Amino acid sequence: MVEIVGREDIITVEKANVSSSLFSNCDLSQTRFQNVDLSGCEFGDVKLADLVMTNADLTDSRFTNVDLTNASFNDAAIGGLTINGIDVAELFAAHGAAKPARGSN
Repeated sequence: MVEIVGREDIITVEKANVSSSLFSNCDLSQTRFQNVDLSGCEFGDVKLADLVMTNADLTDSRFTNVDLTNASFNDAAIGGLTINGIDVAELFAAHGAAKPARGSN
């Protein structure tokens, strides 16, 4: 398990397995995660503004009371991911189902 507490300078994490880690009460703004296994991680009271995640596994991870201002998630596995108790995959599925087809007006 990896635990980060406090403020770090801008961090880039590539090709790492930090699954089941706890990130709490820290500022990880502008962090870059690329090809990282973050499955089962817990993020609590964390600043993640301007975060960039590319090809990350967020399966069964939990985000609680986090700042995701301008955060970007690209090609992320999100099955079981929750943000403040909301299942993100279900939210996206509901949003997609409610979206009208293009040019249907």
